[in-house]
Amino acid sequence: MTTPQTQQATSLSAYDAQVQEVDARLKVLKAQAEAKKAKSDMDEISGLTVAKEQVKKDIAQAKKFAADDYAATKKDFEQAKKNADRGLKDLQAKIDRVSERYSAWDDARERLLNARLDEADAKMKIWKAAADKDRAQDTRDAKAALATLEEKVALARVSAAEARREHYNAKSQQALEDAARYFDQAYDAAAKRYANTRG
Repeated sequence: MTTPQTQQATSLSAYDAQVQEVDARLKVLKAQAEAKKAKSDMDEISGLTVAKEQVKKDIAQAKKFAADDYAATKKDFEQAKKNADRGLKDLQAKIDRVSERYSAWDDARERLLNARLDEADAKMKIWKAAADKDRAQDTRDAKAALATLEEKVALARVSAAEARREHYNAKSQQALEDAARYFDQAYDAAAKRYANTRG
């Protein structure tokens, strides 16, 4: 036989899964904010974590009322459940807004990286032509530097495409940041060797 208390408890069981999802999303956002080293974002995510704890308290309160005498706690249960509903919806909406901002940031960052990679491709053509023209002793070393740069450009493009496919999860974003850093190092080394003398 189903009692009012078991009906109330059943109506609260979906909250646990929603809170677990919120926990997981907040962990991802926190990792992204730490990677970006953005204090304001970390502060905002800390505020969301506090809001999540309040939602958990509201859910716990509703569960307590659900377990108590139905007649005595019905009004309190309904209020606690309403608070939990409102708090959870508000929290999810705020997490969605922060997630969208990170996605936009990643898209902008990827466009910037692609522009730099295109510029590197153009410069490499010029530098390769100069390396082919020069028959000096260091031509072999110069070509090796250009080959390294070419490899890093290709790796950065693959990492950017993979990060996009993976929706910028923490692992793919880290791979993209590593690839961008290695590209920067190889580009700087090639630019130092060629840019000043060969345009």
